[in-house]
Amino acid sequence: MSDTVWVRSDDWVGTEVDGSYVMVNVETGKYISLNETAAAIWQALDTPQTDGRIGAYLSERFEISPQDCATAVSDTLATMRDMSLVSAEAA
Repeated sequence: MSDTVWVRSDDWVGTEVDGSYVMVNVETGKYISLNETAAAIWQALDTPQTDGRIGAYLSERFEISPQDCATAVSDTLATMRDMSLVSAEAA
């Protein structure tokens, strides 16, 4: 994993509803539901974090190998970036 710092978009807010994490964009009204991995990443981004720190947190939380976790974190962050949920900044 790199030392990219990931930051939540201020345009999105969310909460847990019936076991799902539901997000709404306060500017557009668009809404989505996050899976467990994406919800955990969103929660980890309560403060800006590097993908390495997010991966370490998720690896412990879900008891998966660091390699599998790195792939899942990278893929999920890329999708979240494409959806404008998060942005990346150079460390």
